[in-house]
Parts: sequence; C-alpha cells; structure tokens
Amino acid sequence: MESVVKWVPVIIWSAVVFTFSSIPNLKIPGFGLGFEDKIYHCAEFLIWGMLFARSGTKAGLKPSANLIILFAAGMIFAFVDEWHQNLVPGRRFDWKDMVADWAGLSISAFLWLFLKK
Repeated sequence: MESVVKWVPVIIWSAVVFTFSSIPNLKIPGFGLGFEDKIYHCAEFLIWGMLFARSGTKAGLKPSANLIILFAAGMIFAFVDEWHQNLVPGRRFDWKDMVADWAGLSISAFLWLFLKK
C-alpha cells in the first residue's frame, strides 16, 4: 500500500487533466497570442512529468528507468487524453496538442535532471 501512496500525486493530476479534457466546448483564457492552448497543454504535462519523476524516485526507480517510464507512460497518456476528446462534444483530437503535451514531458525530464544534480 505504501508504494501506491507514492503515486497519488500523479493519479490526482491525471484525473485533473482528464476532467478538463471532459468539459464540452471548453473555452480557455487567452493572452492574445493565439496559441495559448498549446501553452496550457505543455504546462499540464510538465507538471505531470515532474510529479511522475518525483514519485518514481520515491518508489526507488533508477533515474534512467524513471525517465524512460515517464516518457512512455506520458506519451500514452497524452494520446489517450487526445483520443478521449473525440468523444466529448465540441472537442477533437489535435496532434499539435499532443506534441505540446510531449514538449511538457521533455521539459519536465530536463528540469528533473537539472534539479537532481
């Protein structure tokens, strides 16, 4: 049970991401840039990746295994999240959003490596 507790932050944040993806016709605040949704996607997966790296470290994963699993799980989660949006009214699968998700995962991995030194 103790090992599951280490992953609770990742599970909670995954639920938050999935919940926002489930909102029909979601309108997001803009800054006038025109690509704010990509910033939000990148940020939510940056947070997800940092939480995953932290949980993996606490669970005793070796750093290389932690990052490999982070990318594999994160990329699958990003794909499933985008695919799920096809089922939500007013939402759609957008490969550019998924690339922004993957960028967030990459940034989280670099930040984790930098912060752990």
